[in-house]
Amino acid sequence: MKLGIFLLIFGLILAGVGVAAWQYAESAMWEAELGEIFGYHQQYEKALLIRSGGLGIAVFGGGLAIGGIVRMIVTRNRS
Repeated sequence: MKLGIFLLIFGLILAGVGVAAWQYAESAMWEAELGEIFGYHQQYEKALLIRSGGLGIAVFGGGLAIGGIVRMIVTRNRS
């Protein structure tokens, strides 16, 4: 039960950090698109990397949270 609660909380924290990074990169994309017109490709690539990494962390954190819920349900029904 303790591991399930830990997985749930840790997964939700990771998902929150991932969504925050994803949204930050989404707002930075507008500035990077303007910079790409003037030839600043490095900012655009960095924003794409943060955006995809944030989405990946959010999906991984959501999976951990769901795994924690499933673990709590399975261990409760076992006893």
